[in-house]
Amino acid sequence: MLVVRLCGDTVPKSWNRWGRPLNRESHRIWAFPLPAMMDLADLVEALAVETPSEFLSDCLAVWINPDFDGRLSLSVLDELESLSVLHTRLHEPWIMGEIGHMLTPCFQAIVHLEDPGQLLGYQIPCRLEHPDRGPIPAKDLYRIARHARRLEAVEQACQISALVRRSESLPKGLPAFISVLPHSLLRQDLHRHPSYTCLERLGLDPSDMVIEVRQQGPMGDIDSLVNSCGTLRSMGFRIALAEVGAGLGQVGLMAGLEPEFVRLDTGLIREAQISDSGASLLEGLVGTARNLGAATVADGLRTLEDLRLCRDLGVDYGQGDLVGPCATVPTAPVPLPLTVSR
Repeated sequence: MLVVRLCGDTVPKSWNRWGRPLNRESHRIWAFPLPAMMDLADLVEALAVETPSEFLSDCLAVWINPDFDGRLSLSVLDELESLSVLHTRLHEPWIMGEIGHMLTPCFQAIVHLEDPGQLLGYQIPCRLEHPDRGPIPAKDLYRIARHARRLEAVEQACQISALVRRSESLPKGLPAFISVLPHSLLRQDLHRHPSYTCLERLGLDPSDMVIEVRQQGPMGDIDSLVNSCGTLRSMGFRIALAEVGAGLGQVGLMAGLEPEFVRLDTGLIREAQISDSGASLLEGLVGTARNLGAATVADGLRTLEDLRLCRDLGVDYGQGDLVGPCATVPTAPVPLPLTVSR
């Protein structure tokens, strides 16, 4: 039997078809026996389809024994999950298991734009190959993980896979950019972070690592994030701020984190190509980063026009298809022309 606490005053139509309130005094606690010819995933899907999306994350659900007598024990209360989380876990069960064997780290070169032969290092993102569904894009992987409350486990698996491949494939002294979401930096003791202990086991030097703070989702406690980045610097790491230009509050965040590198969002480069306001925003962010002592990295360079624009505005480094594809082994970057005509 599935027991769900309703959030709100309106009972979705499907709830009357599949279940009933536990008592007459309250319509907020509902019980749903498992119908014949349905499994739990089917039942949750039926409920989720007709439950307003704004209620899904607040409706708490738990699966209990069929002989439920109307009382919830403390042990059962510990198992309560939102209906949206339960829905994701049932329909994407692979996200709850070990995913390391499905991850493939890739390497994408980052080069100096004014000196095209100078390689800065490699960004090492991970892609996931599902045995039945094929490749799952990173944005979908993180979306599913977030909905299933498995974001930290998935992120750590990606980081550890990237660190192992870095130790196998890159020489000492060549920086590797490893993506990190803000929440995983808010630990009280970063020395005990699984990714850091993996780095120690592999014998990697923190000075060869650039921790790339992504801005997907809520940033949380900014002051604590700034303190954590300070701790990472004291451990020998360098800091990059990714996806700059994709949202608001960029300048304040740059000033607080004081990153060594600022990665300019691909959308910002595209916007600067088509509008004066976009070009002005890009130029302003490049100038601000320079004033803060940070080097800029243009993400998603695809054309010679992208290269010309970034050079004209003083962007320091670049990566993308123009520089070289994301590959499973480190490949030498494509030589860039010294000049690009208008």
